[in-house]
Amino acid sequence: MSGGMWLLIGSGAAIAAWFWTIRERERVDLISREVCSDLRLQRLDESVALRRVSLQRTEHGIQVRRVFSFEFSTDGADRRRGDVCLLGSAAIPAWVRIDHPDGVIFIDLEKTG
Repeated sequence: MSGGMWLLIGSGAAIAAWFWTIRERERVDLISREVCSDLRLQRLDESVALRRVSLQRTEHGIQVRRVFSFEFSTDGADRRRGDVCLLGSAAIPAWVRIDHPDGVIFIDLEKTG
């Protein structure tokens, strides 16, 4: 293949990855808002950040695991972190971890549905 064709393929892949990441971030944003609302926590900064990408072995084989973080406050004066994990190309929500001052809260989204 010519150099121009590789550039076109690479550009297309980069654009597709960008759209995929935007969709995942919107999904994580919604999940984190719902969890914070349910736990009566204040969601901060209106954003989420991709923290880690790795591979994970599941009952469906090896899947891509993406962990996003968000920040929240328990009383408006503190700043704490939470994480949301998405699995696979379908970005299935797997779990949420909240770094609460009373102890870590872990919500297994695969079991809660």
